[in-house]
Amino acid sequence: MIRITWDTRVVPERCTCGAQLPEDALFCHKCGKPQRELVSVDEPEVVLAPPPIPAAPALAAPQPPIISFRNGPAVRIALGMGVLAFMCLLVVGQLALPQALVLVWLVAAGFLAVFLYRRSTGQRLSVMNGARLGWISGIFGFVIATILLTIFVIALSEPSFVATLREQIKTRSPEVNFDQMIEIVHSPSGISSILGMFFLLFTVLPAFGGAVGAKLLDRD
Repeated sequence: MIRITWDTRVVPERCTCGAQLPEDALFCHKCGKPQRELVSVDEPEVVLAPPPIPAAPALAAPQPPIISFRNGPAVRIALGMGVLAFMCLLVVGQLALPQALVLVWLVAAGFLAVFLYRRSTGQRLSVMNGARLGWISGIFGFVIATILLTIFVIALSEPSFVATLREQIKTRSPEVNFDQMIEIVHSPSGISSILGMFFLLFTVLPAFGGAVGAKLLDRD
């Protein structure tokens, strides 16, 4: 509210325009001229309310990177596990160990890939991402096996290599039919069967091991 204080002196009987003024007149009713002086005007203090502070947007939790061939740490770990998986296959074949060890190791390779990825990055993996990491490990192992199988098939075109291999197989594994093995390797259907078996072993089992590893390690 605005409070106005006027001069308390007596109002003149007439205004300068000649109009008759009442005793308590503040303005002339004819010309509007003020008859008293304004002494003070009290204006209320205006207090401005502070602007509302906008609420800070909630920060979404960062999503872990997807396990794929574009994930550098995942690719490096999967490559190492793929090499180890293939080396295990060679060791089992050279030492004539039970073939079941190959299956167990391929599952373990996927599990170890998940373990090493979590240890190096500190990121938890879902069951799906764990299976992907194991699958990528198996893909690397399958590629290595395919390359060496191709080299082996090419080397069989050399009679000297075939003769040396025949002697070694007779010494280590007399029960193996070498001629039948050569026939399978030289047959397109035989090569396709071998590659198909390798692909299933090197992808399905590590993927299963990776899924199990992600499930078990996520309980920590």
